[in-house]
Amino acid sequence: MIRAGITAVALSLATVATIGTSASAASSATSKDPQWRVSGTAKIHFEPAAGDDITFTIAARGVFTEAKGTVKVEHYLADGNGGGFEAEVDCLVAGGPVATVTAVITTSTSFPVGDRIAVSVYDGGTDRSGGGRDRIGWNWSVPTGAVQPCMAPATFATVKRGGFTVVGKGWPAPPAPPAQTGTGK
Repeated sequence: MIRAGITAVALSLATVATIGTSASAASSATSKDPQWRVSGTAKIHFEPAAGDDITFTIAARGVFTEAKGTVKVEHYLADGNGGGFEAEVDCLVAGGPVATVTAVITTSTSFPVGDRIAVSVYDGGTDRSGGGRDRIGWNWSVPTGAVQPCMAPATFATVKRGGFTVVGKGWPAPPAPPAQTGTGK
């Protein structure tokens, strides 16, 4: 039992040493870690396409540009025509019941592979009658221009069925910015 305790302490110390020695880095190895995630599947009501079958599935976990996961979207018209895409998460920011997810398209029948998409989610819980109050927004229905990591439009569409869970606890130190190339002059 003592040997197991010593091993656990040694592993904990090794983890802290690996992460770094600053106060913020050391605190990230504690049980108070920021835990950001978004998960769920929902059928969406989007007024301009009210008769269409639109489904979002999101499974994202992590913080900022260190997040991982997928976003899958299927959009079928009333006549059955349509398609969708799957994208790999490249950023997640969450706070309370709201999250922003960006992802890069990996497979698609409707958008170029390699394009970045942006989705925002509001986890509104359920109302008194058991109906959902979740909301979602996405960049390809609003004129956003080029999508930057971690940025998404407001949640403009409602959830008809299903829903999302957002966990947005804590605020971590952001990862180091990417190294710049060139002199910048």
